[in-house]
Amino acid sequence: MTLPAAIASTAEDPTVRRSTALRWAGWSGLAMLVVIVLNGPLGAIRGLPDIWGQDAVTAVGSYLTNAGSLRLAVVFFFLSTLIFVFGIPFFAGLRELTKVTGAPNLASGAVTIGAALFLGGGLLSEVMSTGMATVVQAAPSYTLDANAALATQSLQFAALIQGQVGLGVVMIAVSLAARSQGFGVPGLVTLGLIAGVIDLLRPLAVTVPPLAIALFLPTFVWMALASATLMRSPRSIAEVAASA
Repeated sequence: MTLPAAIASTAEDPTVRRSTALRWAGWSGLAMLVVIVLNGPLGAIRGLPDIWGQDAVTAVGSYLTNAGSLRLAVVFFFLSTLIFVFGIPFFAGLRELTKVTGAPNLASGAVTIGAALFLGGGLLSEVMSTGMATVVQAAPSYTLDANAALATQSLQFAALIQGQVGLGVVMIAVSLAARSQGFGVPGLVTLGLIAGVIDLLRPLAVTVPPLAIALFLPTFVWMALASATLMRSPRSIAEVAASA
């Protein structure tokens, strides 16, 4: 076989294609994680109001009447969409991961629906927070009611936590599937089961935002481990899938 023919044959190998796809899914997971982590500090730069403070109504009113903050909000509203751009291939990779293990269809179904709930909750949360600024700019006849705006912005946290329950289901499903096959970077399974259960219980802390945010930190670590698993061992995963 000539070299060009060998290269073409390799490129057409479904195992190689699946390996490459899983690797890209891992990189997408890391990119999504970076965007999520940076979203908090960047909120301070764009002047987001403290909706949990005693003067929250005044703060929200000032924010939504500040022309500079409103213009900046549109930019960050766009940047927040990167969570979905990178999140979709990442979760598609995790779904493939569960299929590779030979786990029941229930596992891959749980990943699909759980991921959709997580991304949907994030979308709704972003619309309720940054989206308020776009309403003020897009609807010139809108009359601002700072108290109503505060209620809408406060609901973002409830939507976010509900969505993250879906992520907890994803973590548990992926971790159990990975344990059955015996692959994954160290800590993936154990942390996934622990952090996944914590995410299922986090709605109990919805009225205590600092606690709820702190309880989500293990999930960040697990997402990094899941991304590393997809990036570091895609060949072995793909070979298992090809022989299944």
